[in-house]
Amino acid sequence: MTTKQYLLRLGSILLDVVFPRLCAVCGLRLGSSERCVCLECGLTLPRYREETYAARERLLGSPLIQSLSAPFTYQHQAESHHLITALKYKSYREVASFVVRTAITEGCLRFSPEDIDLILPVPIEEGRLQKRGYNQAGLLAQAMSQRLDRPWSEDYLLRRRGSHSQTAFGRKERMENAHRAFSLTPNETLKASLRGKRILLIDDLLTTGATLLTLCDLLEGCGVRAVHVFVAAVAIKRY
Repeated sequence: MTTKQYLLRLGSILLDVVFPRLCAVCGLRLGSSERCVCLECGLTLPRYREETYAARERLLGSPLIQSLSAPFTYQHQAESHHLITALKYKSYREVASFVVRTAITEGCLRFSPEDIDLILPVPIEEGRLQKRGYNQAGLLAQAMSQRLDRPWSEDYLLRRRGSHSQTAFGRKERMENAHRAFSLTPNETLKASLRGKRILLIDDLLTTGATLLTLCDLLEGCGVRAVHVFVAAVAIKRY
């Protein structure tokens, strides 16, 4: 080990003592080889199975949607709730890579890289973006882009300033809010470039499907050929 390598290693150890790395799910200290989620939590997080939960039915409102892929299920205050909360609100950005890595290694993707021309994350409202510093769906899209070697962009789908979060709404209110909240880029060249594209649309959580269906309506209007959906987790209770 060189002197530089030794100093870097020592610095890493000291940093871990002062600011220990904690599991995004259980909050316990991570082992030296663990990354953002401890081994036990990584193994016990509840997995999504389409044949069991049939969440694809929530997306039948759009003829564009070809598949739904997700590694985990979600319930309030369950382990996966802590995972999504860590990604969404607590700056555990590494969770995005963990989610995508789990989905790929466990064979959760119901599409192949060759089915995708462009990856688009569900946008968040500008005020929340400035406050949080990142879009959790954008982190997932970036991680997926690196794994699949497909381009991703946040330039096509927009969320109108001041639009409300979906969290507090019931199903009917979510549908109404979603139609008011989103729009396509005003850049006509960008919109025209979507024609004939096959899109991978990414979000952190699927609940009623209102947001994804609204975005698919917008994409259908500018000539997108097909949409595949990837989410970190599927809520197994209808909202």
